[in-house]
Amino acid sequence: MTVNSIRTKLTGMIALTIIVPVILATIVSYWYVKDRERERGLQLTEWSLERGTLQFERYISDLSRLPTSLYANRDVLDILEYGPGLSLEQTELEVRRALLGMYLSREDVAQIQLLILEDMDSFAAYKMKVSPRSKKQPSAIQQQLLKYEESRVLLEASHPLVPYHDFGPLVSEEDVVTLHFRLDKIETDKPLAILSIDIPEDVFIGQLASLQNNPGESLWFVGAGDQVFAHLGDEAIPETVAPTSVSSDGKHHRIIKSFEFENQHFYVGKSIPDRLLTEPASRTSFIIFIVGVISLILALIGATYASIRLTTPIKTLTSNIWRIEQGDMTVSFDSLGNDEFGVLGRQFKRMIERIDDLIQREYRLALENRTNELRALQAQTNPHFLFNALQSIGTLALKGDGKTVYRLITQLSSMMRYTMHPDESMVRLKKEVDHLDSYVRLQHVRFPDQFSVEVDVPESLKNLIVPKMILQPLAENFFKHGFERDGASNRFTLRIRQNGDELVIHCENSGRLFPHNELVALQERIERSSIPLNGAEGTGLKNIRDRLMLNYNREAEFMLATPETGGFRIVMRFPAVKEADAS
Repeated sequence: MTVNSIRTKLTGMIALTIIVPVILATIVSYWYVKDRERERGLQLTEWSLERGTLQFERYISDLSRLPTSLYANRDVLDILEYGPGLSLEQTELEVRRALLGMYLSREDVAQIQLLILEDMDSFAAYKMKVSPRSKKQPSAIQQQLLKYEESRVLLEASHPLVPYHDFGPLVSEEDVVTLHFRLDKIETDKPLAILSIDIPEDVFIGQLASLQNNPGESLWFVGAGDQVFAHLGDEAIPETVAPTSVSSDGKHHRIIKSFEFENQHFYVGKSIPDRLLTEPASRTSFIIFIVGVISLILALIGATYASIRLTTPIKTLTSNIWRIEQGDMTVSFDSLGNDEFGVLGRQFKRMIERIDDLIQREYRLALENRTNELRALQAQTNPHFLFNALQSIGTLALKGDGKTVYRLITQLSSMMRYTMHPDESMVRLKKEVDHLDSYVRLQHVRFPDQFSVEVDVPESLKNLIVPKMILQPLAENFFKHGFERDGASNRFTLRIRQNGDELVIHCENSGRLFPHNELVALQERIERSSIPLNGAEGTGLKNIRDRLMLNYNREAEFMLATPETGGFRIVMRFPAVKEADAS
């Protein structure tokens, strides 16, 4: 199946009608679905973050209510306000019982410290134990809480767990977020104690994980002033955060939600890679592409089948036309069916049959006309040569040279026998060379020692078939137009070679230098239509050219030239035909 065949074009056209829509549908659907999925993903993320901020707010609010249980314990409250009183042992027991109750009330508490500001007495609850009373100084953030007038609660950013007790080394090293609660006297707002509750950072990370839809997302819970309470994911936390903001750098989309608790601002943010938002669009486009490929394969199968069904009759018509071009007029279209191709085939067959009948009649007529034309051309040549030969014999007879006359008559009779078979239009090259030799021997008798002849024909070429009477007129033309009676440089040269599939005949003779305009005029007269020259110069050459054109049409060439040194040159080219291939 060639590139320019109808079958290839039809299959390609059908394939293009599938490929182009599939590619366009895939691109359009990808961009459309990608934008929709990105927008939808951002909306869902924003909604989930709103829910997450509310969840964090409730958790911190619930955690901040834990210290308020001390206000319900009057004994502990008196201890905070007035000191240990008369019984120090009873005081420690009450405080330790209260701390242990708070510690056991929640599973997410890692450590609790109660720092009584009156005497800087510190109690700590850790791993189901409450430490004895010890002396501690407020930490930097606890001192900040004491000066903080807007709220009694302060949330400390994530930091390593630091012991508030003297139990020895920590059982586990972990990061915690600490809620510091200032216990004030209700009537006067005088600070009585600071309750610090350490919550494992993993608790907040777990809450962030509940907002994570994909491991590739990053989340953070931060506060004002670069406070980081929890961070989940690989992406760094933005340097600046703003409440309720959506930003994008092309690769990541960041959504931040904020809430306020006890005059403190907190932010919950999420960073989502763009590829995660557009992944459903990629899957959708991939599905569309797969469906398109399957459709394309099915379309190609269908197109190939349809093109075969459609182009098989055309190939049958083409092959029959090619046979007709080769000369075989027997065609058959019985396999084309009963559709339009079948009707076309039957009509074509009837047309070829009628054309074949006409060709047979015209062929016979043309064959007869061609035979008559060859006979006429040969008839033009024979009288011309016969006149010259008889004139030479008559001249010798007057001189009384009987033996020479006899040899001339013998040569002439041999040549006449060769020319007296007009039906023989094609002969072997050997016969033409022998006929030329007879003619040259005859002229040697007439003009002894007045010219030289060179005939160079390889033996391997003498069995080729050539038109009859194409060599001897070349020599006759030499004696008629290029021969000087008293000249010593008269020469005639004939060389025949085979060049590929062509036979090349190269002939030169001596004589005057032909002007260019005369040579062109002679070439035009020779190549003119079949109108005879009526005795003008070039009649013999025209007969040779016409004979070549009759036998080989446009495959033959007949060229005239004149060398710079004078004389005349004739070059003929025509197909080299072997005797076995001659028709």
